[in-house]
Amino acid sequence: MQNMGKLNDSITCLNRGVSKYGPAPHKPILLLAVIESFHYGEIITNWIEPTGELLVHFRNLWDQLVHTGHTPNFSLPFFHLKNEKGKFWELITFPGKNLPVTNSNSIKSYRALVNCVAAAKLSEEFFLQLMDPMQREILRQNILSAYFPKHKNAELSQVPAASQEIQNEILFDPAHNYVRKVKRIIKEKSKAEVEEELALRSHMFRKGVKQHYKHQCAITGLRIQFSLSVSMVDACHIIPFAETHDDTITNGIALSPTIHRAFDSGLISISDDYTVLVHKKVQDHSHNIAFQQLHNKQVFLPEQEAFFPSLERLKQHRKKFNF
Repeated sequence: MQNMGKLNDSITCLNRGVSKYGPAPHKPILLLAVIESFHYGEIITNWIEPTGELLVHFRNLWDQLVHTGHTPNFSLPFFHLKNEKGKFWELITFPGKNLPVTNSNSIKSYRALVNCVAAAKLSEEFFLQLMDPMQREILRQNILSAYFPKHKNAELSQVPAASQEIQNEILFDPAHNYVRKVKRIIKEKSKAEVEEELALRSHMFRKGVKQHYKHQCAITGLRIQFSLSVSMVDACHIIPFAETHDDTITNGIALSPTIHRAFDSGLISISDDYTVLVHKKVQDHSHNIAFQQLHNKQVFLPEQEAFFPSLERLKQHRKKFNF
């Protein structure tokens, strides 16, 4: 209990940078996001990866709790929490990777973080506290009281999520309108802000595609459920985001990893009547599982026609690979 008390003292007395807007809210917001991930069962081991889901929680909480001119930046607190006196946050880098830092000894970017950092590992006391629902709630209230006292009794989960707006754009915006918004973000925001914004949108795209295909491969029908953090299907862009800036759901389709790779490489495509096309140059030397068996197979589609793959994007895909 004594160690737990020291941990709570460390977490409610975080070292925060100060700007003209006041003390930086980034570290407490990230810790609240981690608490959310434990609460929803997205994190069940002592291994905190810089995932899209954690980024979503960070941004949702930021929009609910931060009302100053600070800029949301997920990578900064993920990196700097390692420097806290309580030593409750240890960064684990990928083998052979060195953290690229700025002249002020800060992480360079979100991309640098995810490319170099495998995860953060918590102190044993902190991990045990987060695994216990009652202790987790006490910690959440302590953080809110220390850093966001106006919200200490608020039911944050009942506040509409900031990510809902992005989700609605991905699901319902016409592609040309969505692309225009993304291009404006790229033009008007800083590089660091753009990286995190696009990462957030990419995560919401993947989540939306998988949900509307019910986590089932549209071509093979593969559907396996295991846990919230494990999926056996990918959300595949029909035409890559790098070429289109299009994360709308109609530019996506759920495919198992092998089929995803085949689709991206042009071994297979999809016709206007949503049947599978196998490229004429494919030489299939397998026996039990043959690509040719997929030819003319009807694709599994979302329940709502509005979320079907775009016929225009499929046409572009077939043209790209000479079907």
